Amino acid sequence: MKIWMTGGAGSGKSSLAQELACALAAGGPLYYVATMVPRDDEDRRRVARHIEDRAGMGFETIECPCRLTERVAADPEGTYLLDSATALLAGAMFGERAFSYDPDAAVPAAEDLQAFSGRVKNLVVVSDGLYSDAALYDGMTESYRRGLACIERAMAAQCDTVIECAAGGALLHKGALPEGFSMTDSGDVQMEHKCEHRALIIGGACQGKKEYAVSHFGLKREEIFTCAEEGEPYLSARCIDHLERYLRGCANRGAEPVPPESFREDAVLICEDITCGIVPVNALDRKWRELTGRYLQKVAGAGAEVIRVFCGFGQTLGRIQKSGVTAEEETSAAGEEETGAEARTADTRQILLLRHGKTKANQEHLYCGSADWPLSAEGRDLLAQKSGRYGSGQESYYTSGMKRTEETLRILFGEEAAAEAKAEPGLKEMDFGAFEGKSYAMLREDPAYQEWISGDNEKNVCPSGESGEQMRDRVLAALERILQSDPAQRIVIVTHGGPIAAIMQRLFPEKKLNRYEWQPACGEGYLLQITGCALADCCAAYEKYPARGEETE
Repeated sequence: MKIWMTGGAGSGKSSLAQELACALAAGGPLYYVATMVPRDDEDRRRVARHIEDRAGMGFETIECPCRLTERVAADPEGTYLLDSATALLAGAMFGERAFSYDPDAAVPAAEDLQAFSGRVKNLVVVSDGLYSDAALYDGMTESYRRGLACIERAMAAQCDTVIECAAGGALLHKGALPEGFSMTDSGDVQMEHKCEHRALIIGGACQGKKEYAVSHFGLKREEIFTCAEEGEPYLSARCIDHLERYLRGCANRGAEPVPPESFREDAVLICEDITCGIVPVNALDRKWRELTGRYLQKVAGAGAEVIRVFCGFGQTLGRIQKSGVTAEEETSAAGEEETGAEARTADTRQILLLRHGKTKANQEHLYCGSADWPLSAEGRDLLAQKSGRYGSGQESYYTSGMKRTEETLRILFGEEAAAEAKAEPGLKEMDFGAFEGKSYAMLREDPAYQEWISGDNEKNVCPSGESGEQMRDRVLAALERILQSDPAQRIVIVTHGGPIAAIMQRLFPEKKLNRYEWQPACGEGYLLQITGCALADCCAAYEKYPARGEETE
């Protein structure tokens, strides 16, 4: 099966493409064709986020910025996810390293992509909608935009299925979905709405969005609040217009937008769709565009009906979901027992990340990862002094399954909590392999140790062990499993310094702290407030735990 997917920035197309590709693979070979050549730190952060988003899904990554049929030895029975056609054309048209420009690159790029499609069993391609903005571009940019449109038209004709994504919703323009997926109804909506739930109205500039809202939702003009870049929206308003202006202010201030659940249950939210078009030159505009796309996804994921207005006509966007899961189940309250991410709202939950108490290895500064050290007598005494301060009841408990984490949980939260706790092996500390149980002083003359600590410590693999990046990937995959399967409003995770730091780096990249700067002291950690049930689109805030002013060792 061949699927073409397109949409604006932050529209949800990449995450959906990953789900569809996994379904098509059905446990068979699964490949991720990465076409972006990172040019700066912003690109590198984007690549890192995509790598983390697909961690644990079973993809084998193939770096290929252009010339697919030449560079990729395609497995005919494999399933391939190519993200994105936009970057693929950029690599062909502008060169991979030194600047160059080939105005005719789109035709061979389209032929290359079509030929590659013919060689593999399943292919999902992600592209970007660059055609809805009003800017006038130079000839080089215009030729790029026309070239991508040429590729999209050619591939849309060849593919079995064509999907357009916007604000977390989707339109199925051609074909059917893979087995196991279904789509909620989409179509024209010209009748008056019943206003039983939130509505999100999107569309281009001057398309009649506000007029549509007034006529179809029975609004009065005085019920409409118009956002500005400065200040917060009036959350009690029946209708909030120009949501994109408020989001620009958030992007400018580096602030998190209000959770979608903060609006009235019958609120009508109107937002100009700024997510399509050529990537802006201005860094703030790029941040604004990405923030807007992802926030609209959250609004839709919290149960809002998404309506796109074009020339005054409204069209409801459907949602692609696993078959058998109803729209009501997708937006039911967190806490229903049979849920995954599709059956919960994005309610804010508390995640308490705690590092285990001290061990002899900690006291003697030994590498302690996969070795199953118990707590030391000093470590137990220090934790006993804190016992009872961390709360209990109505919580889910997780440990890495190592003795030091299970002992810590028992001392701090009691025997009942320890009996209920689940062991999640993915939360184990980094495996230091041949260096386990040894100190720097013992290892400093070892050539293998010197080779490991030199260069990139995150990528270097310990002999018979793993790298920091490998540890990070399995830890994030474990956290993703917990977030999507456990509906508890408060989750306690007792783990290790490295895994806690990996999670904090993923959730708060703007802090620019390395793994060692994020590591808490033994017996301490972070209290997270998380909105969302997937790492790819959650919002988070944190505070150190215990809070400042409490006794700590």
